Amino acid sequence: MNFSYTKKDGLSKKCLVRGFKVNTTTTDILFDQISKSTKIKVNSVIKISSEKHLKVKEFETRNNQHYIHVALYNPKAQVSISPLLPSSSDLLDVENLDDLHAFLLIKDNRLASLMQISTNWCEVKIAKILEQFGIDVTPTAILQKAVIQRIKDDKLKALHLNISVDESDFVKPPSMIGSLFQKEPQLKAKGISGHFTIDAKGNADLAQSIESNPANWISDLDSDFYIETKKGEKIFGDDLKLTKTYYTVPYGSKSINAKYAKEILLDFATKEL
Repeated sequence: MNFSYTKKDGLSKKCLVRGFKVNTTTTDILFDQISKSTKIKVNSVIKISSEKHLKVKEFETRNNQHYIHVALYNPKAQVSISPLLPSSSDLLDVENLDDLHAFLLIKDNRLASLMQISTNWCEVKIAKILEQFGIDVTPTAILQKAVIQRIKDDKLKALHLNISVDESDFVKPPSMIGSLFQKEPQLKAKGISGHFTIDAKGNADLAQSIESNPANWISDLDSDFYIETKKGEKIFGDDLKLTKTYYTVPYGSKSINAKYAKEILLDFATKEL
């Protein structure tokens, strides 16, 4: 086995696999949409822009699952370096510089993603990639059922959010915030960032709504929040989403071997999707 769930000798590259769902409000099936697409061909190149091309590195269908490996790259990039000689250029011309390695496994309307080189905002990247194949979807994170149940069982103490607001966000700013905007012109221009706590004691209806159906609330909140239960547990946004950490062999400094990525995704799909 070329991967592990814990860091070991030789298996030092950390990878995060995320689970997503699509077509939650339609009758479309992503597996079928991909099957019908004529744009997913191995070694085909789609020119998104002059600086961003997409190449299909691998596409395989087996056991009612699609596996897709794509790379986003810049055909003519300039990379900043530290030259040995002061007179030398500190920009190196590089052809076909990879910006993203995306490994996807699709199972009906669920998919597992493993991103390398650039690993943030996976749902945005997935939507952009599938858009190039003529498929319009909005991926949303699959939620951890056990964590959702814990919120229902342990009850809500408070909902904590980190927010940024400016004067235009209010029809009528609360008196204290309005006073801050008036006294500090820079705050009026830049806005206010801070920690916002919604206590269950003073918001019984809201607390009951979150406890009854936490999944509906979580899907509307970004990762910059956490739920505090009456047992004192802090459940953060990312803890609620279906993810799993793996370790494998590094491939270069920023990626992993495509063969091992496929093995990891198959394991995740079998055990989690």
